[in-house]
Amino acid sequence: MKRHSTNYSIMMKSNSGMDQQRVSREDGPEYRSVMIQPLATPIQARDMAPLPKLKKSTFSGFANSCSNKKRGLNESSPIVHRWRVQELSALSADYVLTRTNVYVNDASPQEIADRICLALKTFSIAINDSSNSFDEENVLHLETHQGVKLVTRMFNDNDMVVVEVQRHAGCAFEFRDVAKSILRSAKGLQLKRLPASRRYTIPHTLPKRSLEMHHKCIRDDFQIAYTMLHSNKSDAQVLALESMEKMTKSCEGRDIAAKSVLGDYSCLKQLLSLLGTYNNNELASSEMKSIHSSVLRRKIFGVIANSCEAISECELADILSSRDNDLKTRSFLTMLLVSLQEAPVRPHDAFEAVRCLRHLLISKEVESAMIDMSAMDVITTAHSAGLVSHQGLEQESTKLMLRLQNAC
Repeated sequence: MKRHSTNYSIMMKSNSGMDQQRVSREDGPEYRSVMIQPLATPIQARDMAPLPKLKKSTFSGFANSCSNKKRGLNESSPIVHRWRVQELSALSADYVLTRTNVYVNDASPQEIADRICLALKTFSIAINDSSNSFDEENVLHLETHQGVKLVTRMFNDNDMVVVEVQRHAGCAFEFRDVAKSILRSAKGLQLKRLPASRRYTIPHTLPKRSLEMHHKCIRDDFQIAYTMLHSNKSDAQVLALESMEKMTKSCEGRDIAAKSVLGDYSCLKQLLSLLGTYNNNELASSEMKSIHSSVLRRKIFGVIANSCEAISECELADILSSRDNDLKTRSFLTMLLVSLQEAPVRPHDAFEAVRCLRHLLISKEVESAMIDMSAMDVITTAHSAGLVSHQGLEQESTKLMLRLQNAC
């Protein structure tokens, strides 16, 4: 009797250890200040793979494609099985499903996977191929543009397909909306647009601030973020970029924050200095460096693109007309084109890079540099990646290609 109780306790400890290992990856906090290694060395223009030479047929082929879309000849996207489903394993009795799950019995597992992939493309949710292991069958690791990481799994239970969505990191509110959309798509229901980011308004009972006071608060908040941007801790830099990103996008006085980003030479220089920490050779040996360097790069591109969008074209043209503006240099344009080359792997980064290029084309110097660097084929590669997996990237790259085609 004593031997049986000992074996039973060992089995219980082993099972609890496995459960704890499985659950610990779901919602654990990330101590970035502790885990982040020192910043990598700046990227050089020579680190970029040689860009393909521009071909005249690229323009004509893209123009014909656009004209066909206008005529309704090319309205449907190509069907690509991005999630190859293997034979589903049975849902074990000791597996605890999360609340975000659904049972589907009206389609095969591969059809359900295709429904989910179509929704991911529509909502511009990237599939993280580096996290998808061959040891995990019927599992898909996903990431939203705002950094919410989630996992979608499939099981078989009583001749029905079970679709489960788990959160691994990121905002719980955004995860709830994304998970709801994925589960709706799995059942074949009509897709609904994801709700915009929540805005908390000031109660009407409180007195309203004057316009001058409101602009002063924006400048003060921007100065705090600018100070955090000079920290040697990566988590402080990410928080600063998140603050700048929101101020230049959703704030009522976003033009004030945008002019502080683009008009202040020291702020722009610091952003590009942080951007120079992204180095492909360094990232290949450290997954943690890769994750956080990609986050820094995406948010820096987002701040610059939001700032260019927040002000008028005349004001942006005046800012870019200055001789010492770094946004129209070959080194910065090379970094943007590097992101476009990596669009199949990092579509969110490429999306922000395309936005930057589209706004910077207002400068004739940038326009001529893009033509000299034979950028059209690289943009076409990003457009193809967006056509398969990222609707936002597809739309932005289409606008960029049309604008660059008109310039040529």
